[in-house]
Amino acid sequence: GSASAGLKGAATAAAAAIPDCPSAPWKEDEDLRGKCPGDLKPVAGPDAPGTAAECASSCCDSAECVTWQFRQDTGCIQGKDVRIGQEKDGVSAWCSDHPPQKWQGQFLKAHGKTKGWDEAAIRKGGCSTETWDPREEPGQCFGLGDVRENASGSAEECMRACCDETRFVCGAWQWNAELGCFYGKGMHGCQGDDGDPVKFEPFVGRRKRMAGRTYTDKHNKPWNMEMPAAG
Repeated sequence: GSASAGLKGAATAAAAAIPDCPSAPWKEDEDLRGKCPGDLKPVAGPDAPGTAAECASSCCDSAECVTWQFRQDTGCIQGKDVRIGQEKDGVSAWCSDHPPQKWQGQFLKAHGKTKGWDEAAIRKGGCSTETWDPREEPGQCFGLGDVRENASGSAEECMRACCDETRFVCGAWQWNAELGCFYGKGMHGCQGDDGDPVKFEPFVGRRKRMAGRTYTDKHNKPWNMEMPAAG
């Protein structure tokens, strides 16, 4: 709606107002719009940065800080180097290169509130379209690995591929119309959906270009984030 458009406009304006970091330049042509699960921590204290520009300046001035993000609900979060998108070189910490989106997905094993429940019953329920609940995990989860392009046609197709997987016991799946199907032994860091629309708004963020990083994908080819067209 219009509130969402207003928030997106605010995010775009914030991105345009990011100060440069001459001492350790930001990696060019990217905006860390997606979720960085767990590796960036809130900057606390009375002098905590209150805007994206202040968050950027604070990170620039800190030898410890490589990556920063800002969103109204999280405030300024900062941390060390991260990989984004399809990058496979460098550190283990990873961030999505897509803004948070609504997903469909479900666990096929006991977790959280269902710990101790009958595993076979959970799996059976999740693997039938009569009893499954694809709305169980509407916020992005992590740890599912690379996209399963052969199962990306629909949420049902993704669920079936997970249920029919023979190389390992598939314990969780997620599907999004734009990004496709992801499944694996389990997932973590689920963003949930407590009814707060800001959870699905993009972050603003940057990371310092690090010497020694090649910023390449699994084929050792350079990988760059696709930036949205201006306007």
